Amino acid sequence: MTPKQIGLNLGGLIVLIGLLAGWYWQSTGARAVPALIESLRQEEPDRRIMGAQALASIGPAAKPAVPALIEQALHDPVEYAGVEAAQALKTIDLPAARRVTAAYLPALADRDPQVRRKACAVLAGLGPVAKPAVPALIAVLQDQDDLVRDRAVRALGSIGIPAGLVLPALTQALQDKAWQIRYAAVTEFAFSTAAPDAALPALTHLLHDENKSTGALAQSAVDRAKRDRQSEVASFTSMLQLGQSRPYVLHQLAKLGPEAAESVPALIPILKDEVALHRYLAAEALGAIGPSAKDSMPALNELLEDDDPVVRDSAAEALKAIAGPVGHAGG
Repeated sequence: MTPKQIGLNLGGLIVLIGLLAGWYWQSTGARAVPALIESLRQEEPDRRIMGAQALASIGPAAKPAVPALIEQALHDPVEYAGVEAAQALKTIDLPAARRVTAAYLPALADRDPQVRRKACAVLAGLGPVAKPAVPALIAVLQDQDDLVRDRAVRALGSIGIPAGLVLPALTQALQDKAWQIRYAAVTEFAFSTAAPDAALPALTHLLHDENKSTGALAQSAVDRAKRDRQSEVASFTSMLQLGQSRPYVLHQLAKLGPEAAESVPALIPILKDEVALHRYLAAEALGAIGPSAKDSMPALNELLEDDDPVVRDSAAEALKAIAGPVGHAGG
């Protein structure tokens, strides 16, 4: 091959690389948002689902998609598409996620069980941002429809906070008459949330459940409940400092409450994180920790001026929890 041919080949390769880079630039990140919004309006459910998932991965930069995502979360005829839209909203816009939460609360009491099931599923998709729905979901644990109760248990597990309400409700569900609901509740304790001491008698009883899978999961839940919580907190704290799986870790710390006191120094810097979901979850974790998180009060006071109203409300609640009934929200 002559030097001229080599030069032409290299030149062609450079042009190709440039074209591919340009295509990537236009089809990823915030630049892809207009096309993804259009995908939410497509007739094929898979297109709508994949569009919502892609927007979730973009995060706050996908805010122009919020109206379309709200529409999908509230009105998509395909339940899973609505759930995916809800999951996207919690990473993109907290107030929008709260609007969807509020819109689904009346649906939990609808006469149609399918409407109640969908409401539970979408609230589960919103995760910890759907915290205001917890009391209504606990009431749904008395629903006559087995699948509605199953969905309610899964929604409570996904939301997870406040643990003081969620854990007793999940413990109650361990004794449900239907094996599906017992299975859903024990799954939460086996994989997502460490069972409190109050749940151990019910879990021990489930070791001999008529459903063998439920019994196996009960053993996993009992074993998990006996693990050293402090080593778990230390692991989560290290993950925070390394910037790993931030939403998951913050959620776990919020569920651990006072036992997560060791994580306070690592939580305080996250109150200034650029992602509203991270600030919200950090405030929730600090509030759940309570008085032991008093060193975070100055930073939480600053969050009272946050641009995001959901973050502001969470910071105010955290300050009250940390200060205690006779304290005040001071630095």
